[in-house]
Amino acid sequence: MSVNSDITLPATLTSLVRLAEWLAEKMEALPVNDEWRFSLDLAACETATNIIRHALNEDSHRRFTVEFIASDISITLRFMDEGSVFPAERLQAARCDAFSDQTINKESGRGLKLILWYVDKFRIEYSAGKNITLLEKSLVC
Repeated sequence: MSVNSDITLPATLTSLVRLAEWLAEKMEALPVNDEWRFSLDLAACETATNIIRHALNEDSHRRFTVEFIASDISITLRFMDEGSVFPAERLQAARCDAFSDQTINKESGRGLKLILWYVDKFRIEYSAGKNITLLEKSLVC
């Protein structure tokens, strides 16, 4: 299996609805359960929310792209935007901070923790003037 599809959306929070619909279409034929689908959907929406709010400042004239890449063993979502560079230390802090009831209730960094919790691999890099965020979730349980 090899599927590659993409969608480009404006940097508005209403784009989250279209992203969720598009992602549901892409996941429909996958051999996974609803819990798996929920996990990837939540991680994708948290990632998009961070891009919209923090990288692109909710500017409806700016866009971000999401690629859906399927292989026999995993699904990868690649988010790309030309917004503010994501501070690497924020992701490192989220990785190091224990996931607990106290930390999940803090507004700052909660989305990053949820993403880390629900996907197998999460990476953010900056290349050629673009933020590239990769989420990968294994199809093998």
